Amino acid sequence: MQTPDTPEVFSLESAVGRREFLKRTGLVLGAASLSGMLSEILASCSNLTGPSIQHGSTTVNVAGLTSNGQFIVDSNVQPDGTPILLIRQNASSYTALSMLCTHQGCQVQPPSGGYIICTCHGSAYDMNGNVVRGPAPTPLAKYSTSYNASAHTVTINY
Repeated sequence: MQTPDTPEVFSLESAVGRREFLKRTGLVLGAASLSGMLSEILASCSNLTGPSIQHGSTTVNVAGLTSNGQFIVDSNVQPDGTPILLIRQNASSYTALSMLCTHQGCQVQPPSGGYIICTCHGSAYDMNGNVVRGPAPTPLAKYSTSYNASAHTVTINY
Protein backbone atom coordinates (compact mmCIF):
# COMPACT_ATOMS: atom_id res chain seq x y z
CA MET A 1 0.00 0.00 0.00
CA GLN A 2 1.23 3.45 -0.89
CA THR A 3 1.49 6.15 1.70
CA PRO A 4 1.56 9.92 0.94
CA ASP A 5 5.34 10.16 1.45
CA THR A 6 6.22 7.07 -0.63
CA PRO A 7 6.61 7.83 -4.34
CA GLU A 8 4.92 5.54 -6.80
CA VAL A 9 7.43 3.48 -8.73
CA PHE A 10 6.90 2.66 -12.38
CA SER A 11 9.03 0.19 -14.21
CA LEU A 12 9.49 0.25 -17.96
CA GLU A 13 8.10 -3.25 -18.15
CA SER A 14 4.93 -2.35 -16.28
CA ALA A 15 4.09 0.84 -18.22
CA VAL A 16 5.21 -0.33 -21.68
CA GLY A 17 6.14 -3.89 -22.49
CA ARG A 18 9.68 -4.69 -23.59
CA ARG A 19 8.50 -5.53 -27.14
CA GLU A 20 6.53 -2.32 -27.40
CA PHE A 21 9.53 -0.33 -26.14
CA LEU A 22 11.84 -1.90 -28.74
CA LYS A 23 9.24 -1.37 -31.47
CA ARG A 24 8.86 2.32 -30.63
CA THR A 25 12.62 2.80 -30.37
CA GLY A 26 13.09 1.18 -33.78
CA LEU A 27 10.44 3.43 -35.31
CA VAL A 28 12.06 6.55 -33.88
CA LEU A 29 15.54 5.54 -35.09
CA GLY A 30 14.18 4.60 -38.52
CA ALA A 31 12.38 7.93 -38.86
CA ALA A 32 15.53 9.83 -37.88
CA SER A 33 17.59 7.93 -40.46
CA LEU A 34 15.00 8.46 -43.16
CA SER A 35 14.79 12.19 -42.51
CA GLY A 36 18.58 12.48 -42.87
CA MET A 37 18.56 10.58 -46.17
CA LEU A 38 15.56 12.52 -47.46
CA SER A 39 17.35 15.84 -47.09
CA GLU A 40 20.29 14.49 -49.16
CA ILE A 41 17.95 13.14 -51.84
CA LEU A 42 16.14 16.46 -52.11
CA ALA A 43 19.43 18.37 -52.25
CA SER A 44 20.58 16.18 -55.16
CA CYS A 45 17.49 17.20 -57.11
CA SER A 46 18.09 20.92 -56.67
CA ASN A 47 19.65 21.28 -60.15
CA LEU A 48 16.77 19.72 -62.08
CA THR A 49 15.98 22.94 -63.92
CA GLY A 50 19.45 22.81 -65.48
CA PRO A 51 21.81 25.61 -66.36
CA SER A 52 20.89 28.54 -68.51
CA ILE A 53 22.07 28.00 -72.07
CA GLN A 54 23.65 30.72 -74.21
CA HIS A 55 23.09 30.45 -77.95
CA GLY A 56 25.56 31.26 -80.68
CA SER A 57 28.41 29.70 -82.61
CA THR A 58 32.16 29.44 -82.50
CA THR A 59 34.76 28.33 -85.02
CA VAL A 60 37.64 26.09 -83.98
CA ASN A 61 40.81 25.37 -85.96
CA VAL A 62 41.12 21.58 -86.20
CA ALA A 63 44.28 21.35 -88.33
CA GLY A 64 46.08 19.73 -85.37
CA LEU A 65 43.55 16.89 -85.12
CA THR A 66 45.07 14.40 -87.53
CA SER A 67 43.81 11.08 -86.09
CA ASN A 68 40.33 9.81 -85.28
CA GLY A 69 39.53 10.13 -81.57
CA GLN A 70 41.75 13.17 -81.04
CA PHE A 71 40.00 16.06 -79.32
CA ILE A 72 40.16 19.71 -78.33
CA VAL A 73 38.64 21.22 -75.20
CA ASP A 74 37.45 24.72 -76.14
CA SER A 75 37.13 26.81 -72.99
CA ASN A 76 36.61 30.08 -74.90
CA VAL A 77 32.87 29.47 -75.14
CA GLN A 78 30.87 27.83 -72.35
CA PRO A 79 27.21 27.78 -73.41
CA ASP A 80 26.12 25.84 -70.32
CA GLY A 81 28.91 26.88 -67.97
CA THR A 82 31.34 24.17 -69.11
CA PRO A 83 33.76 24.02 -72.07
CA ILE A 84 32.91 22.36 -75.36
CA LEU A 85 34.61 19.06 -76.15
CA LEU A 86 35.29 18.68 -79.89
CA ILE A 87 36.20 15.13 -81.00
CA ARG A 88 37.39 14.09 -84.45
CA GLN A 89 35.32 11.09 -85.61
CA ASN A 90 36.93 10.89 -89.08
CA ALA A 91 38.60 13.26 -91.58
CA SER A 92 35.41 15.26 -92.17
CA SER A 93 33.20 14.52 -89.17
CA TYR A 94 33.46 16.05 -85.71
CA THR A 95 31.32 15.70 -82.59
CA ALA A 96 30.89 18.66 -80.23
CA LEU A 97 29.73 17.80 -76.72
CA SER A 98 28.92 19.71 -73.57
CA MET A 99 31.22 18.78 -70.71
CA LEU A 100 28.31 19.05 -68.25
CA CYS A 101 27.47 15.66 -66.70
CA THR A 102 23.75 14.95 -66.94
CA HIS A 103 23.66 13.43 -63.45
CA GLN A 104 24.33 16.37 -61.15
CA GLY A 105 26.03 18.95 -63.31
CA CYS A 106 29.69 18.28 -62.57
CA GLN A 107 32.20 18.91 -65.34
CA VAL A 108 33.34 15.70 -67.03
CA GLN A 109 36.99 14.99 -67.73
CA PRO A 110 38.46 15.02 -71.26
CA PRO A 111 38.46 11.58 -72.91
CA SER A 112 40.86 8.96 -71.67
CA GLY A 113 41.01 5.41 -72.99
CA GLY A 114 38.02 6.04 -75.25
CA TYR A 115 35.71 7.18 -72.44
CA ILE A 116 34.59 10.49 -70.98
CA ILE A 117 34.39 10.16 -67.20
CA CYS A 118 32.65 12.24 -64.56
CA THR A 119 34.76 11.91 -61.43
CA CYS A 120 31.99 13.21 -59.15
CA HIS A 121 29.87 10.03 -59.21
CA GLY A 122 31.48 7.72 -61.77
CA SER A 123 29.30 8.22 -64.83
CA ALA A 124 30.99 7.26 -68.10
CA TYR A 125 30.20 8.26 -71.67
CA ASP A 126 31.48 7.00 -75.02
CA MET A 127 33.13 9.27 -77.58
CA ASN A 128 29.69 10.22 -78.95
CA GLY A 129 28.45 11.30 -75.52
CA ASN A 130 26.24 8.24 -74.92
CA VAL A 131 25.97 6.91 -71.36
CA VAL A 132 27.87 3.65 -70.90
CA ARG A 133 27.74 3.67 -67.07
CA GLY A 134 25.38 5.58 -64.78
CA PRO A 135 24.18 7.20 -62.67
CA ALA A 136 23.92 9.73 -65.53
CA PRO A 137 20.38 9.40 -66.94
CA THR A 138 20.94 10.84 -70.41
CA PRO A 139 23.73 11.45 -72.95
CA LEU A 140 25.88 14.57 -72.91
CA ALA A 141 24.36 17.50 -74.79
CA LYS A 142 25.51 17.50 -78.40
CA TYR A 143 26.02 20.60 -80.53
CA SER A 144 25.73 20.69 -84.31
CA THR A 145 28.94 21.06 -86.27
CA SER A 146 29.96 21.93 -89.82
CA TYR A 147 33.41 21.24 -91.21
CA ASN A 148 35.20 23.61 -93.59
CA ALA A 149 37.86 21.46 -95.32
CA SER A 150 39.67 24.32 -97.04
CA ALA A 151 40.09 26.30 -93.78
CA HIS A 152 40.54 23.23 -91.52
CA THR A 153 37.92 24.61 -89.14
CA VAL A 154 34.77 23.34 -87.48
CA THR A 155 31.92 25.70 -86.69
CA ILE A 156 29.99 24.67 -83.60
CA ASN A 157 26.43 25.90 -83.19
CA TYR A 158 25.11 25.89 -79.64
